[in-house]
Amino acid sequence: MAAEIDDSRYARFALRCSSFAERWFPDSWVFAALAVIIVAVATMAMGAKPTDAAMAFGDGFWSLIPFTMQMAFVVIGGYVVASSPPAVKLIDRLARIPKNGRSAVAWVALISMVASLLNWGLSLVFGGLLVRALARRTDLKMDYRAAGAAAYLGLGAVWALGLSSSAAQLQANPASLPPSILSITGVIPFTQTIFLWQSGVLLLALIVVSLIIAYATAPGPNTARDAKACGIDPSFNLPPLQPRTRPGNGWNTAHC
Repeated sequence: MAAEIDDSRYARFALRCSSFAERWFPDSWVFAALAVIIVAVATMAMGAKPTDAAMAFGDGFWSLIPFTMQMAFVVIGGYVVASSPPAVKLIDRLARIPKNGRSAVAWVALISMVASLLNWGLSLVFGGLLVRALARRTDLKMDYRAAGAAAYLGLGAVWALGLSSSAAQLQANPASLPPSILSITGVIPFTQTIFLWQSGVLLLALIVVSLIIAYATAPGPNTARDAKACGIDPSFNLPPLQPRTRPGNGWNTAHC
């Protein structure tokens, strides 16, 4: 009865979805393997030989390396910024603001979405570090699963309306556009995409709806599972910076 009073119908629905996913949702490798099999079968159904499908897979894999490297550098850059001493201090201060578990989940969602307007890689790392900082608070009954999901809302909801929007940046850079597309659309600057007032209205609507969902579906204190219950140790911190011994030492080399 306590759980029924504590949790809304939306939170109970979210808990049922979480329980189902924890039990039945397969590893991401399964989806990758199924995608390869489906595409291979489809190509052979259209008349391709098995050797041709295998060769196309091998050649296509290496063509993804430039894109993979770009994504890796985005995430690495986001981590470097989010784990810098000023960002760590900011995260600790932000983690002191929420007063209860539900507001903490909504707070993570808001910070994640705002950060994604600058860079989606920064949003992922910054949101994750904020969740860990909140999980260290013993006075906060926050559901670690809901907070972790909220940390992905920047990438999942509004990042395409921010400065790291792939579509907007692609259209604003003529060197990135294939000639066939450039001849049709031309260059479309940010003032005609992400900086339109219509984009601002849509962005605000997405943020408001996402915050309502994050707050309404977050489990209450009686059913919330903290980091320890999820098998996570949130106590890790970056080692303290050592005093500089040379003028050229940066903050990141002081850890070595």
